Amino acid sequence: MDRKIKLFSPIVDLTLYLVTGSCLIFSVFLSLLYPNVILEQGQSHRIFYLHVPVAWIALYGPILSFLFSIVYLITKKNIWDRLAFVANQLAFVFAIGVLFSGPIWAYSAWGVPWDRTDARLQSFFILCLTLASYFIFRYLVIDAKKKALISSYLSVLCAVSSILTWGAIRWIENPGNHPGSILGKGGMDLDMKQTFWISVLSYHFLFLIFFLLTNRSEKIQSLRNTIKSDFA
Repeated sequence: MDRKIKLFSPIVDLTLYLVTGSCLIFSVFLSLLYPNVILEQGQSHRIFYLHVPVAWIALYGPILSFLFSIVYLITKKNIWDRLAFVANQLAFVFAIGVLFSGPIWAYSAWGVPWDRTDARLQSFFILCLTLASYFIFRYLVIDAKKKALISSYLSVLCAVSSILTWGAIRWIENPGNHPGSILGKGGMDLDMKQTFWISVLSYHFLFLIFFLLTNRSEKIQSLRNTIKSDFA
């Protein structure tokens, strides 16, 4: 097993941190001060610039994990299992962010924090449960090879849940309050579009930073466990 931790140079790390921090601060203030708000929703509409980018990342994570898991099943190299695990970890963290920000926006816009008739909301909740099941099964299995194998198959289930969540407002006649897809629509004013895409870029930078740091942490933990077993 490779016992070297390959890190970026401190300059590269520092540059990534500064770019990510600057983009996040700028996007938050931009969303609070720059775009006009939707009259029916008032100031609560500004949470849109956090809620949607975070939701996108929560949906991307399981897809990335699925791709990494497929490579693991082909190569049997632990690095791909680790990357799949990291991707699902971050997907779950960002999904929790969606579950917190969504009800705040919904309560102000709809008068209820959770609409049980809404297909997107229910499918997103199921995605969170699917990701939670992935972690439960992963931690219950002790053998490393079995853990990686079972996790790979569970990643497929998480990816399917993510795709169904993405399609919930596209393929299903949705009786709930959740708005439709914002892509392909010309309804947003220029100031809203600019703010939205800057926010998307900022939170993707944040995802990249978290992914790199979490991967390093998991590799260090794996090496620690290997060293302990060698001296046991």
